[in-house]
Amino acid sequence: MRTVFFIVVTLLTAISSIQGEQKSSRTASKPKVEATQKSVDAKSKVDKEKKPAATLKPLTAKQQTELLGFRLKAGIGGTFSRFANMFMVSSRLALGTGVGLMTSSKEIAETPMFTPFPDSYKPTLRELLDTLALQTHSKWKYDPSSKYFKSDIDFKGPFDGIAIFEFTKTKREKPFEITLAKGWKASDEGTWVMYVPPSFRVGMDIYQMGTYSSSEKIADQKFKDKIRLDMAMDWAQRMNKKATLKDLKPAKVGRFDALYYESMVPSQLNKDIRWRQWVFMDGNQCYFVVSTILPEMEDKIFPDVKKMIASFKIKKKL
Repeated sequence: MRTVFFIVVTLLTAISSIQGEQKSSRTASKPKVEATQKSVDAKSKVDKEKKPAATLKPLTAKQQTELLGFRLKAGIGGTFSRFANMFMVSSRLALGTGVGLMTSSKEIAETPMFTPFPDSYKPTLRELLDTLALQTHSKWKYDPSSKYFKSDIDFKGPFDGIAIFEFTKTKREKPFEITLAKGWKASDEGTWVMYVPPSFRVGMDIYQMGTYSSSEKIADQKFKDKIRLDMAMDWAQRMNKKATLKDLKPAKVGRFDALYYESMVPSQLNKDIRWRQWVFMDGNQCYFVVSTILPEMEDKIFPDVKKMIASFKIKKKL
């Protein structure tokens, strides 16, 4: 519950600004601990007990749909709890509504986050929530209650301009499957699956890089091709600043058309390692496959990688 407490403290600071109260940030963000202090007399305690709990004004179904459709820059980073604290304020500035990302799970709160979207793309709030849930093995839902909300501000009526989304642990099945090469093991890491060969500690990873939607009047396939290209180029240049569009080659991952890139890059082993990546789309879902192999282990590992990539397929929906 400690994580939730810190999120609530940030929430109070934002609410103080929203309501225009002329109180210092120290007072507005201070948790309600006065009632437990020895200096508070019995009458004060009774008054606080009689004070009604602060509540939020729930969003209508239409307001929820509109909010989830807004687009914003997705600067995801840090742990879930740290990102949630930052997002409470930044969402208010970007969307006009403070979005609280709440969880009572310590595991979710401490999960490291990363941005799967290329710099050229602004995801909708729904797409952002989906990727947060994917990375934390959780599911999200809009919470119209005020169970995560506390306030010391003297304000009559429910607070407006706040939307709470709750994340809870769930079992998430991967929408894809491959045929593991002999001796290889798979480890589900949330938004990605790590595939480990018997001869080395890394071999291949498959990432779900989020879902994408177009806000412009553009042909569906053209839009998907642009996302695939932007994602492939973004990652290629992260590994090699000199990478150009000419370095991206057509390839196949299962039946899917992918853009392929490879380069020798520095590693923590004090020697260069071969980086290979494949980017492709399945509908509006983007996938990123990466393989890193030491040159002396190419003959042992890469043949298995090629077989597993060829075996990639999307599971049939039940």
